[in-house]
Amino acid sequence: MSLKYAHEKFHTAVLTLAGHGSIQERLINSYVFSLGHLKTADDIPNALQSRFDELCKELTKFDATGDEGRVQATVSKLNDFEINKLIEDIVSLNDDICMKLALTDETYQDIHQS
Repeated sequence: MSLKYAHEKFHTAVLTLAGHGSIQERLINSYVFSLGHLKTADDIPNALQSRFDELCKELTKFDATGDEGRVQATVSKLNDFEINKLIEDIVSLNDDICMKLALTDETYQDIHQS
């Protein structure tokens, strides 16, 4: 398991969500360019794997059509409530990964205690 890699990808996903573009574009990009690169068994702590799997399932539940991929096809069908729920799930998972990293990484602890 590479907790630091998961932290990097979730951190980038959260920054993407806070960036420019429509909320749909930001959600799509946070998955396509960050979270979609994570492998559950290798990168996500056991305690968070089912939540991460559910997030991925929700973001890819519709088949791709035309030039768009599964994530684009899915997000285009979601309402604002569903989009906000997925964003909250990403932020919550990011928080939990940060906590786990802080508990296991002395370098992280040293940097963030200053």
